[in-house]
Amino acid sequence: MKKIRVFEGFAGYGGASFGLKRSGLPYEVVGYSEIDPDAIELYEYNFPEVKNYGDITQITNPKEQLPKFDLFTGGFPCQPFSTVGKGLGELDIRGTLFGDIIRVCEAIEPKYILLENVRGLLGKKHKATFQKILSELKRIGYDVRYAILNSKDYGVPQTRDRLWIFAFRGVLPENFDIVPPIVESNLRLKDFLDKHPDPELYRSEAQIRRIHEIHNNDTFDVEEPLCYDIYNRKIRYDGLCMTVTPPEHNVIRIIEPMVDGKERFRKLSLDEHFRFMGFVINEKEREIKFPPTQNYTKLGRRAGNGWDVNLVGILIKHIFSQL
Repeated sequence: MKKIRVFEGFAGYGGASFGLKRSGLPYEVVGYSEIDPDAIELYEYNFPEVKNYGDITQITNPKEQLPKFDLFTGGFPCQPFSTVGKGLGELDIRGTLFGDIIRVCEAIEPKYILLENVRGLLGKKHKATFQKILSELKRIGYDVRYAILNSKDYGVPQTRDRLWIFAFRGVLPENFDIVPPIVESNLRLKDFLDKHPDPELYRSEAQIRRIHEIHNNDTFDVEEPLCYDIYNRKIRYDGLCMTVTPPEHNVIRIIEPMVDGKERFRKLSLDEHFRFMGFVINEKEREIKFPPTQNYTKLGRRAGNGWDVNLVGILIKHIFSQL
């Protein structure tokens, strides 16, 4: 297969790059666009050879400013449509960044476009916005398919619903299906946790008592490590992690089996954040490297706003196997 030239819009930590590597397809990332300084630092720490073309709104002449590419990828900002954001849709200026995707792709005419957003974009409140997205892609020459995919169905025990949109310049094969076959897996949350978590992650007995008082629940006594959903004040007994979000949302905790009659209640480590985003991180391999200058909050934010690279690899391989 011919090498796919890729441009990553709204790149974050490079979810498309990591996913493409997983897919096994031949590719070259010819550039990316990102404005968040922490995301840029993390991206460049892992992909130092790729050029950042900066703010996509300032790419006013794409044909002159950008290299030619075959695939545009982008997780355009989801806060306008998210249930944890303000849900302002097109009333939020970030909601208009999709117009920049259209502008760039209309000029460059890449063969493929792969976009991601929260499932809230399909909700009744944003129906007009989503229909506009589809009609604009069609207007500039693309055949479009979309689906909600969940990380838990593809080997990573995280409940993470995301909307994926694939656009093909021309006409897709008649039987094309964007949804990859589900991957059967017995992996549970416990299989993605650190073997020896940092003691600093654990809450004190006083802090745990306070949680019980506020949430009006019983002693945390479990047989295996499980996720505690702070937002809904309950333990997840299904062995799944709830959706990984930036640390400031403060919704995920891990409950471990009691030791010497004492409850064990803690935050996710950074490695755990990224394992639940599909990365391989163990004693032998570290698929993503963290800049030493970035702290827990900064790196956790990148994970919460990133792509599940395991799912991306499966999705891309599935899409291109049909073309």
